[in-house]
Amino acid sequence: MTRRAPGLAAAFLVAALAVTFGAAAPMRAGAQAATARITGAITSGTPGVAIPDSVQVRVIVLEGSTVVEAIPATVSGGRYTATASIAPGRVFIPHLNYQGVDYFSEAASFTTGGSEATRDFLVYETTHEAPQLAILSSTVTVVAIDREQHQIGLLREDVVVNPGDRVFVGDAQGITLRIPALPGTVDASGDNTDGRFALDGDMITTAAPIRPGRPTSIVTRYIVGYDAAADQYALRVTSPLPAERIAVRVPVGYVGSVKAGTGARRAADERPAPQEQGPVFQVVESTGSVRPGGGIVVNLAGLSTAAVQTNPLTGTRGAAIAAAIALAIVGGGTAAAMRWRRAA
Repeated sequence: MTRRAPGLAAAFLVAALAVTFGAAAPMRAGAQAATARITGAITSGTPGVAIPDSVQVRVIVLEGSTVVEAIPATVSGGRYTATASIAPGRVFIPHLNYQGVDYFSEAASFTTGGSEATRDFLVYETTHEAPQLAILSSTVTVVAIDREQHQIGLLREDVVVNPGDRVFVGDAQGITLRIPALPGTVDASGDNTDGRFALDGDMITTAAPIRPGRPTSIVTRYIVGYDAAADQYALRVTSPLPAERIAVRVPVGYVGSVKAGTGARRAADERPAPQEQGPVFQVVESTGSVRPGGGIVVNLAGLSTAAVQTNPLTGTRGAAIAAAIALAIVGGGTAAAMRWRRAA
């Protein structure tokens, strides 16, 4: 399969929301002269498994950010076929659900006349038996500071690797990952459209499926309180699994100082590419790989007096953060998100 075009990332976000909330609008009136044929193979990544013809495939049709229809495909002999009307600006995203797990293939678009696109699926059987999961990277980003309520908004992304040949869909309780909450957490949730999240004591549990074949990104968000009198916050990031790297990113100007504590060191600042606009992030990272239950400490000081100079939602990585926050608001996190005072 080809690499996803950066410009289609928003389309995939909308398609995921359409699957989650069933937000497909009726097809617009008016015949479309040109048609496209979208077809592809459905292959199992679990050895010895044949995909049945009963699997349901549909092609989600987008016009801008609007879902205009979802076209059922015919499935036979491990292949699917769907025919769709072409219109300017339309994007077509094949989707299937196999054993309760959603899969999206690469988006297709057609500019002139009838055409054909091949978009394949690689799917896996599911399992409740936990594989030897590991984390490629855990990254915590400071995204907002409420100086009146003495609270900090943070987003955490854990990139999890499943070395097996089945999708891990959780233990007996359906939990796939338990992430230690950040110190002082007063509210927390997650932003994966295909997973449920809950704050359970000092842990955030998630039921997001962990797929093999490619890393799975688990995004969680937090509101934490800090000591107003001391005007500082000791941010400890703890790994639930073996992790290759842990990093904390703080936009320049958001706090008075950022100092590496236990298990951490300062890394080079993260700057936007020359052709892009965005903030500069101060980065603190682990000194090496981290064992389960281990982590790093980053000391943030001068939270109430720092002059905020940049908005962390304007950079390249910030775009993904903004999308995650949008998902959180759609998913019911409006009250928590709105009380974060963001400074532009």
